[in-house]
Amino acid sequence: MVTMRTFVTMRTLLIAAMSVLAVLVVGCSTAPFVGYKNGPVTLYIGDVRHVCAASGNNNRGCTVRYPNGRIEVYCADGDYECLAHELRHVADPTWQHDHDQRSVSAR
Repeated sequence: MVTMRTFVTMRTLLIAAMSVLAVLVVGCSTAPFVGYKNGPVTLYIGDVRHVCAASGNNNRGCTVRYPNGRIEVYCADGDYECLAHELRHVADPTWQHDHDQRSVSAR
């Protein structure tokens, strides 16, 4: 049998759970980076490790190309080497890394 006390407790737990869920949604949807857009290219600066996690070793940055022509470049704040590297991918889509990590070259 459900008493009034059980109903109040369940209602309080439901409200608490909804509040926690709302905080999580707002917190996770707030991006930890700043975006700058120019034409089809958007540059994101900040904590981008979670975005570039699938890209490889150090996750300093990555470039994402979309079928509609949009390009997103992600780099850590203050990492100018990453920025130059990722923008090279934008300027020359055929550019490839040398896997020995000593030099880079055009294809």
